[in-house]
Amino acid sequence: MALAVALTPVTVLAHASLVAADPTPGAVLATPPATIALRFSEAVTAAGPGISVIAPSGRPVGTGPVRVSGATMSAAFHAAGEGTYLVSWQVISVDTHPSRGQLTFSVGHASAVPAGDNLSSDVGDVSPAGLLLQALGRWLHLIGMAFAFGVIAFRAAVLPDSGTGPERRLDRLVTAGVALLIIAEPVALAGQAVSLGVVAGDLVVSSFGRVLGLRLGGAMLLWAALSAVREAGRGRSALLALGAGLALVDALAGHRIAGWPDVAAFLVSATHEGAMAVWAGGLAAVLVARTGAARFGRLALGSFGVLVASGALLAVVHLRGPGDLVTTTYGSVLAVKLVAVGAAAAIAGLGARRLEAAAVAGVVALAGLLVSLPPPS
Repeated sequence: MALAVALTPVTVLAHASLVAADPTPGAVLATPPATIALRFSEAVTAAGPGISVIAPSGRPVGTGPVRVSGATMSAAFHAAGEGTYLVSWQVISVDTHPSRGQLTFSVGHASAVPAGDNLSSDVGDVSPAGLLLQALGRWLHLIGMAFAFGVIAFRAAVLPDSGTGPERRLDRLVTAGVALLIIAEPVALAGQAVSLGVVAGDLVVSSFGRVLGLRLGGAMLLWAALSAVREAGRGRSALLALGAGLALVDALAGHRIAGWPDVAAFLVSATHEGAMAVWAGGLAAVLVARTGAARFGRLALGSFGVLVASGALLAVVHLRGPGDLVTTTYGSVLAVKLVAVGAAAAIAGLGARRLEAAAVAGVVALAGLLVSLPPPS
């Protein structure tokens, strides 16, 4: 059964890519086109100007208002002489991932390509600096999820009746998790802006902006709920429902899969993230509380099993075949992550908790980078 699933072609929807353009890239037209129309692999939102054009003279060409309809973005075009025009585009896909690119077409005759932004060093259709900021923002968010909700799960399952000392130390760890959840969002916003070379304010009304708002709202709600729980002295376990909700919000920014109901893809991604949070957060709690290591071992084993199973399923649907592990950026990062997970598991077997924590932090960093990259298509 697993082999059959692995051999079944699956189309992944993530990081909108340009699939068609009018004018056709590289075309030499006898007369100027009235509009420039770009069609992407999935629904998009224009980022910044959306479409910008540079004339053969090297000067910007004014375009009409950008119109977006599903996966198509277009704008009126006003020619500024004969020669080659450079068209640049910046979009955010429905699953919040940024993409940008360029194409050329000529009117009358071809000429030297006018100078524009150099995108030759882009990785995954975004700037390298933007990609690193995206990955950093996701890493901070995932560590925040682990410190907040992973530690709450640890207390509920491992130390329901902890003493005053461990309780205070664990409360500080949860508070640190809330802080990281809040700090992660401006970093993620900066990552999107730098990725596309646009002003951060232009992104607030996009799909990314909506997810950012939900994440910030969830973090602030957790902050308020923690105060209420501490005053009441009970109800902490109920906060895990909020953690599940935030994991589902994160899944909205994950890679969708064609042929799967969105809810199915969301649930698998959220389960994978939740298992990671329980493992990483529980490990941090053991180190901080300095107790509960034996009971945590059973919880860690269960969460690790869920993590591996859900991760294997996501890997199968996001790769076209084993060769992608060495021939694509996404596959290479995934391969390194798989090795890191194996190393963390081996270290856990030796009982070296601090070294295991460092390895898990590395795994989470790779996860943050992986989700910021487009899977092979």
